Amino acid sequence: MHPKSDAAAAPQAFYTVTAEIALARHQPRTAALQYAAAAAGETDVTLLERATQVAADCLQPSLAEKVAARWIQVDPKSLDAQRAAARAALALHKIDQAAAHYRIVLSSSSIGTEAEFAALETYLADNDNVFGARQLADRLAPSFPSSAAALRVQGFTALRADDPAAAVHSFTAALALTVASGDAGDEGVRRESLQTLARARIMAGDAEPPLAQAQEKVQREDKPANRLDYALLLMTAQRDSAAIQQLDILARNPEYAPVALRFQGLIEFQEGHLDAATTRFAQLLRSDKYLDDAFYYLGLIADRHGDPEHALRLYAQVQNGENALPALLRASTILQTHGAAAVAEELLDRLIEDEPQRAPEILAARARMYADAGDSTRAIAVLEGGVNEYPDSVELRYAVASIYEEQGRIPDALHELTDLANARPDDPAALNALGYTLADHSRHLGRARELIERAYAAAPKNAAILDSLGWVLFRQGHSAEAETYLRAAYADDRGGDIAAHLGEVLWQMGRPDDAEHIWSEASAADGDNRLLKATRQRFHAAQPAPPVRRPLPVMN
Repeated sequence: MHPKSDAAAAPQAFYTVTAEIALARHQPRTAALQYAAAAAGETDVTLLERATQVAADCLQPSLAEKVAARWIQVDPKSLDAQRAAARAALALHKIDQAAAHYRIVLSSSSIGTEAEFAALETYLADNDNVFGARQLADRLAPSFPSSAAALRVQGFTALRADDPAAAVHSFTAALALTVASGDAGDEGVRRESLQTLARARIMAGDAEPPLAQAQEKVQREDKPANRLDYALLLMTAQRDSAAIQQLDILARNPEYAPVALRFQGLIEFQEGHLDAATTRFAQLLRSDKYLDDAFYYLGLIADRHGDPEHALRLYAQVQNGENALPALLRASTILQTHGAAAVAEELLDRLIEDEPQRAPEILAARARMYADAGDSTRAIAVLEGGVNEYPDSVELRYAVASIYEEQGRIPDALHELTDLANARPDDPAALNALGYTLADHSRHLGRARELIERAYAAAPKNAAILDSLGWVLFRQGHSAEAETYLRAAYADDRGGDIAAHLGEVLWQMGRPDDAEHIWSEASAADGDNRLLKATRQRFHAAQPAPPVRRPLPVMN
């Protein structure tokens, strides 16, 4: 089924009925196009609302933007229409337009500005456009100078976008505004703001005062909630041994034991202590709490130990939560690798039907599975089909560029990334992806550095951007400066890609023992990383092996 192509207008029922049929057949692009056709020139607010919702649900923000504009034209006072237009604009990284629509919503909301900002905070917390969300909050906050909720949204989005110093400023101002107004407000909101401010201060490099305050609070009032807050701040400061000590104490409390075990397991796993992590997650299973997390990480551990059958059984038991989709995607890769391609295909088909809001992510994972199996042609075909179905998906465009690069089609990869950067000139992720790829291929290093430095100015604590900045400096011959940025990146993310870069810089600086230490440490936590393996082999082999390119640094 395809949209009606002749120039004559069809009855409205044709478009709406065919759109609903398309939805039932899992054809999101067709459904959104048909509803958009039905909405053109329409004055029925109910139909316009439905058309906008379908376009948004089908991940077609360009269509949602157009239909919402018609809705606003018909009903200028509709805050739902303004909100829908704002969300579509944010998805397209049109930040000024999104801010203009949200100002109308925030100024006119029947629930009040503070409550509307609280709802916006919830929406932005799960929004994929992390840097766009932060820029939106920065646009909105000055328009509502007396709103503590506006400052909290600004603080949360800045922290999520890896600018903790800006988050400290926003949360400090929000708390001061609350005190000055004499409005104590919601105690839960105030407590969360104080804890997030402490986290932001630690991440910004001012660790000692908030840690001392949290410790003093535990000593003054030894409540489990206070001890958990202290442990989480120690984790933020990467003082994992001290955090585990606090969690050990917390685990003696039956009510808090599961949450303590969960965090202990995560620490051990991230440190590469897989046996200790296995013990923690097995205990978590016996507590009958956080089962999805326990099964997922035990599956990852079995995977790393080379036991795919056990890993599959564990992944299959992850039912809900943020790890459900990654577990099934990893399961499909294991099935593909071990001779069950048909089962893997069926699983991926079902995933797209069950998780339509994450279809681009699933398609990108499917393409990666084919590429890893050596079938880049099939991978590109999947991605091109995905881009046709979801033309606004940035994730799919990054994936296309990554496969092009692996195929040696560097000009095509750079063309794809340049188009993205031109369309999203203020998006640090797009700037960083293009800058890193230029640097990795030693092309236009001056431009590459300028792009990465612009991304760094917006997100100074982002590990992927710090890694890119270190890498371009190394390519330019500034090894000492490169080490500084790469060490900062590695302190935050001990993944194999960053370790490979840092180790290479250290080796080239005449410090092979330091390089080996970094590589060995990262191998414990990310032993399957292809770039890490290839980099070590290249320096150990008599004849250097061809370099393996890491995936594009797309940030969440």
